[in-house]
Amino acid sequence: MRKVFLSLLVLLAAAGAAAEDVTLPAVASIVGGAPFFSDVRVFNTSYSAPLDVTMTYRCFIGCGAAASPVTFTLAPRQSQSYNDIVVSQFNSPNTAGGVEFEHGGGSDQLVVTSRLYSTAPTPTVGMFIPGLKNNEAHARTILTSIRNGGPNQGFRTNVGLFNREDSAVDVTFRIFDGTAQVGNDVTVHVAGHSGAQVNRVFEAAGQGGHATENAVIAVESTGEVFTYAAVIDNNTTDPIFVRGAEDQTPGGGGGGVVNRTVRVGMNGLVFSDDLSHSNITEIHVGDTVTWVWNGSTMHGVTSGTCQGGGGGGGGYVVKGYGGDDCAGDGEFASGSHSSVFEFSHTFTQAGTFAYFCPVHGAAMKGRVVVTASPAPASAPR
Repeated sequence: MRKVFLSLLVLLAAAGAAAEDVTLPAVASIVGGAPFFSDVRVFNTSYSAPLDVTMTYRCFIGCGAAASPVTFTLAPRQSQSYNDIVVSQFNSPNTAGGVEFEHGGGSDQLVVTSRLYSTAPTPTVGMFIPGLKNNEAHARTILTSIRNGGPNQGFRTNVGLFNREDSAVDVTFRIFDGTAQVGNDVTVHVAGHSGAQVNRVFEAAGQGGHATENAVIAVESTGEVFTYAAVIDNNTTDPIFVRGAEDQTPGGGGGGVVNRTVRVGMNGLVFSDDLSHSNITEIHVGDTVTWVWNGSTMHGVTSGTCQGGGGGGGGYVVKGYGGDDCAGDGEFASGSHSSVFEFSHTFTQAGTFAYFCPVHGAAMKGRVVVTASPAPASAPR
């Protein structure tokens, strides 16, 4: 009996693992100066098994009452079309969002594709948007082929994301042209099973006039999300769809010396490490930390301790702005600056290095923890 029960558990686990939901991160049915519509196709790849599918519209632009889910069955090898899916299936005109497709088949049994297109100006222009599997959502992604400005009417880029999880996320877009960041971070808060789009992301970052044909956008989220960019030729209105590819974490992929980034004043009186999302940075001997200023407020980076225990650690008493509650130790100091400014320091010995903002004292401090570099792997014999 016990063997039968265990066998049943194994079968149930295998069935659960096989199911793979699919998400269309962007659909629309909008009538107006720039009308957009989504035509969707679904396909059952099985030669023998029918597939029951439930699709749920997750509106996040122009939303009214929530639309009811739609359930359908695909016969083996059947393809089904849903033109203008937002209206024809969900009766939600003049809205945009994403669609989640739930099914109980194998991980590759449901294929979802779509065309998001505009009917004005004539002739129509559109772009292909694929249905994405759960494992294509990531906390860190990179968007390539990003363009902005340029000759004649130039290009513009919109970015977006869809959060398929139950919990809300904070998502930050950072534009890079070469190795230099262009403009400010663009951060959005997105509820569970919802999405967001940032049109003209260069303008949102404060650099609408920046011209480039080969930028990238690094996206960092507090949870796994689908990300995308729509890169649009202003001369022809022709768009391309860029799917977010999984990005590496800083120092996570190749060994050697690491350059870690700490944001200065991005969300108030805060030092925020790009990897830890806190005011604590953990590195190895020989690594470099680069502090990048965000916003117009004056800040600085000065090594030393503040009353009650120093940067990045508890117990201190905040006495207000200024340096009277903190003391520098001469290890490193940036001086006080506002954006755009960067300051780097390479740590050559192990230890814990507290630091603070000389403008705001103990109200704004951090800590760098430096450990010995890991020993290289032994050569095979």
